[in-house]
Amino acid sequence: MDPLEKLIAIEEIRQLLSRRTRLIDGKHWEKLVEVYTDDVVGHHLGVKGGRAVVEHVRKVLEGVRTIHQLHLPEIEITGSLTARGIVPMEDLLLWEEDGVKRWVHGYGHYHQRYVKTDRGWLIDDHKLTRQYLREGYGDFDPSSGSAALTERYDAPVVPLPADLT
Repeated sequence: MDPLEKLIAIEEIRQLLSRRTRLIDGKHWEKLVEVYTDDVVGHHLGVKGGRAVVEHVRKVLEGVRTIHQLHLPEIEITGSLTARGIVPMEDLLLWEEDGVKRWVHGYGHYHQRYVKTDRGWLIDDHKLTRQYLREGYGDFDPSSGSAALTERYDAPVVPLPADLT
């Protein structure tokens, strides 16, 4: 793959990442399936397969407003049809439980592998690791130090497959 082809592949993968985030936050589950291979492994979810990943995420996020932000990804093209990436992320989850507003705010990284198919670049291996996680209740206001129930720095990191480190 020449340098221009690599840059094009990296941009196509960035578009895939952005599309995935938008589809999750918009709860467009049927379209979300399209960003994964049929046999994707969702390590932190404990499931395999695009439909299984999406169904798990759908159930977990039912009734939850999500806001995901992705930051500058490290994407390495490993072959003409393969790549891997580490994507810094931040998320905010907001919901109500028994009439009480709840929230989770976290930072971490997605560790992913991608394959190019006849449908374009797709996510073939997916893992989320956390570096910081804060959970609380009431209105979320990052400037006022919203009441936190728990706060974890260096949240436990689950080992990754060797080629995703």
